[in-house]
Amino acid sequence: MKGRRSREPAPPFSAQALRAVERRGLSRRDWRDLYYALMTMPVSALLGLLAGIFALANLAFALLYFETGGIAGARPGDFGDDVFFSVQTLSTTGYGVFYPKSLAANIIASFEILGGLLGTALATGMLFARLSRPQARVLFSRIAVIHPRGGTDTLIFRVANQRRNHITDARMTVTITRDETDEHGQSLRRLIDLPLERDRSPAFSLSWTVMHRITEQSPLHGLDVEAMLRANIVLICMLNGIDDTLMATIVARHIYSPADLRFGRRFADIFDRREDGSFAIDYTRFHETID
Repeated sequence: MKGRRSREPAPPFSAQALRAVERRGLSRRDWRDLYYALMTMPVSALLGLLAGIFALANLAFALLYFETGGIAGARPGDFGDDVFFSVQTLSTTGYGVFYPKSLAANIIASFEILGGLLGTALATGMLFARLSRPQARVLFSRIAVIHPRGGTDTLIFRVANQRRNHITDARMTVTITRDETDEHGQSLRRLIDLPLERDRSPAFSLSWTVMHRITEQSPLHGLDVEAMLRANIVLICMLNGIDDTLMATIVARHIYSPADLRFGRRFADIFDRREDGSFAIDYTRFHETID
């Protein structure tokens, strides 16, 4: 099996490709799925959104105080004093120089305090949910190789645990997706699981070499890069297990396109034995291949 690297569009299961898909006939009312939108946006964007809501809320309430008056200690016509009073009220910090003295000001302050309590609870819960989610720090080799092993071509890629702990009961699945046409001439995308030489590790801590033997029963048998590109084949690799530090399930995913395959190459050795008999792993060569 020989092939060369070719340029191709983003794999169909990548985030970039999914965002580029035109979805017709679906309503784009993202506000109905607000929680999902908040959970998936970058943390910096979430913090910016919360800061913006806080600023706008204070400006809105400050405008109400400015129009109705009734804030003791505020200088007449000074909008800044009303803004600072609103900040103290919304955050339920308590009053020093400023405090409400009229009925209208007390009613507005009561609504603002209620909004501040609810907003603080929601913002705290959202940030905690974002920051407390277990994140897998699993490193996949940037490329996969195909070379003869034991007389049979074998698909091989490497995975490493970047934390100094164990992933208990780690399980690896590799699925290929390819375009096919059924008997009615309709296009469909088929998913086929690849059998692995070892698909489970009771305690994944350092490095894992994942291998699939390309026998005659393998859907990759006899295919080169050009044939894979024509069939729009991609490899979806999923690792899941239990982080023994957090005691939470973690999931890691990586996608290999035909352009990420190296035919006839082997991975460089990353294990080294020291003079005292202990082992060392050189992760700087994790993605390196040799003839």
